[in-house]
Amino acid sequence: MSKFGRALKGAEAGAIAAAGVALSFFVLDLMRFQPLATPGALSGAVYGPAGFDWDLSSVSGLLAGLSVAFRIATFTVLHFLAFALVGVFAALRFDWKHWTGFKPLLAVATLCTVAFTATAAFSATVSGLGVVVALEALGPVVIVGVNFLAATLLVGYLRLVHMPDPGVAPDSGDLSDVADPGVVPPA
Repeated sequence: MSKFGRALKGAEAGAIAAAGVALSFFVLDLMRFQPLATPGALSGAVYGPAGFDWDLSSVSGLLAGLSVAFRIATFTVLHFLAFALVGVFAALRFDWKHWTGFKPLLAVATLCTVAFTATAAFSATVSGLGVVVALEALGPVVIVGVNFLAATLLVGYLRLVHMPDPGVAPDSGDLSDVADPGVVPPA
């Protein structure tokens, strides 16, 4: 597989990991019998404790609504982009065809946690979101655990797409690009 193909698969793995982080927060909220608590905390950080009054009858209300929608979209795009970059790095840096132990998984888990935290910090400083305050309520153990799950999803996907073909013996390497000497190619 070419480097571009590996980078593309890494970006796909990163998107799966980012979706896994978002989905895992929904599941954690359901397990605590507080459905949508994390999105509620994030929206409370965005809208303020009193919520957001959608006043679309005035130009200023419409602009305020568009500003909030832009901030939420920015956080979502940055979240997926950060995890896609982690996936690209992991796909290009590590050999996923062979099991090499837990060190690459731990490295990817660390990168996922850094990417998640950096996304929250960047969104808090640039777009004015109180995301860091909302995430502090979750606790560091939950955030690290969720990002370890994301790293497991990312590494699992990369291992699946970089597996050798079923017809290739595991010790012989990938022989798909070697021509068979007994076969004459068509003219």
